[in-house]
Amino acid sequence: MAYDGHLTTLPMGRHLHHALGEDYVALALTSAAEHTVEMYPDADAPLGFTIADTALAPPEPGSVEAAALDAGIGLALVDLRQARHRDRLLDLTRIRAQSGTMTMPVADAFDGVLISPTATMQDGLGA
Repeated sequence: MAYDGHLTTLPMGRHLHHALGEDYVALALTSAAEHTVEMYPDADAPLGFTIADTALAPPEPGSVEAAALDAGIGLALVDLRQARHRDRLLDLTRIRAQSGTMTMPVADAFDGVLISPTATMQDGLGA
């Protein structure tokens, strides 16, 4: 996974896939909404962070979210295993992670993606 063009980590799913083989299914969750819930470090908070509703820039070209908006997809579970060899999916190189964007070959990284048209925060949980 890369953030801002820098390799940051190998995902836990990679290790689970090696341990469990074909029994492991990796699902991504994302939203094409104009806002999301973001975690902010806060040393005074009981868990070390607070959460807040955060505005998002429009989805980046090549992202799952941009493709969902272009296709008019609302709430959907997309099976990437069945569609990995379609040219359009090979172009998916980005997916949102909270208010950031991760760069990766999405169809290789996940077996499926759950796309939600909205992202909401439960009242009383924010800072």
